[in-house]
Amino acid sequence: MHSRIMLKFSVIVLIFTISIPFSWAWGKKKQNFTIGLEQDFGIGDIGNTQSDTAQANEVKQPFSWVSAGDVLKYEIIIERFDEGAEHYLPYFFHETNEEETKSCLIYIDPVLPVGQYRSEIKVYNILGKLEQSLTTHDEFTVRQAYKPEIRSVSYPLYMRSTIYLDDLDNDGIIEVEGRNLFMPDPEDKAIVHTKYFLKGSRTIYPEEVLSIDELRNRKIKFRFDMKKLEVGRYDFFAQDASGLHSEASSDSEFTVKFKKWMDLDIQAGYTCPYVLHDETLPTYLGSKIYPLSGQAKISFMPFKRNWGYLGIGLRVSYSRLEYKEETYTIDGNLGTGHFLFIYQLPMFRRRVVAEIHAGAGVTYFNNIIFHFPHNIESPALNTISLSADAGLSLQFYINKRLYTEIAADYIFTMNKDMILGMVQPSLGVGWQF
Repeated sequence: MHSRIMLKFSVIVLIFTISIPFSWAWGKKKQNFTIGLEQDFGIGDIGNTQSDTAQANEVKQPFSWVSAGDVLKYEIIIERFDEGAEHYLPYFFHETNEEETKSCLIYIDPVLPVGQYRSEIKVYNILGKLEQSLTTHDEFTVRQAYKPEIRSVSYPLYMRSTIYLDDLDNDGIIEVEGRNLFMPDPEDKAIVHTKYFLKGSRTIYPEEVLSIDELRNRKIKFRFDMKKLEVGRYDFFAQDASGLHSEASSDSEFTVKFKKWMDLDIQAGYTCPYVLHDETLPTYLGSKIYPLSGQAKISFMPFKRNWGYLGIGLRVSYSRLEYKEETYTIDGNLGTGHFLFIYQLPMFRRRVVAEIHAGAGVTYFNNIIFHFPHNIESPALNTISLSADAGLSLQFYINKRLYTEIAADYIFTMNKDMILGMVQPSLGVGWQF
């Protein structure tokens, strides 16, 4: 039976690391041994208080393994890697007594300092003979453990523990203050390093470290990817290389939300319809383009998430139709109105918003009249036809409220006399309430 050693920390360790700046912790490469630390608390003169002596805070390293059965003893050999010599040197030797052999547990004293180690466990049977086939080897790392503390988490621009996803100034920066806040190490190789993350309905890690107080290790600033921040309440955690982590408290709380639960956008501007198919209007009006036109749109966006906004809206357009021939003139009005379903995607810290929309409505041919010589006029054409609108737009925010919008809409109209298709490029100015 091969001996197996596993890494563990007792609850007492956590108590100890609160009271002093650091403790010792061990990482391992294989799951075949146990090495950790413990603290013995003494009893004071009164009999119910912790002793003030150094022995009361003595740190011990428990080293345990899985029993190999009925054996006489074990020999524990630990070697430490010497970086100067670039090889392992003998550092610790222990031969178990009867009690240690039975419990498969020893305490390393003095404690192993920070460094790289390898261990060898030799098994002797009840006749005192070495069982070479049961001898095992392993490697492990002793790290210095610092219990992190989080004392404040804030969005530094406004010094608050809330970040608003719809704020134009929002850059995803979060600043943390506390104790034992060391530089993170994505490769998990540094002897001393700290891992940071927001923990709520999901776990979110920062994208980059912007600055760190390397002298006192009490302040660090991160940038988070705004696309990964979801609405909710989170706790900010710091976890050191040994696994010790900060505790959740009111100081570690951080909130991600929208400043406004909905957006109401009103925009108006210029459009110039261009007929793509059906020659009825171009035949009588002499052109496929009708430049005397305008448009307006109102959007109500009540469903906001970090992946985009969903809402509804209404878009209308108006064109004045006029054309003069040698034998007649024609004039009238063309109006459209469509109820829209809208999706918006904020980009570049919400300074640009891409939009796609589509919906159904009507096209209104209003008071279209032919005028002939001698005051002869045709009956006025007034008809309403079903139509559909689909379009794309980009909104560019000048400030938090004012924006300009460029767009292109395709309008498809079905009439008993024609099937009209036209595109409406537009440019407008809007205001967000």
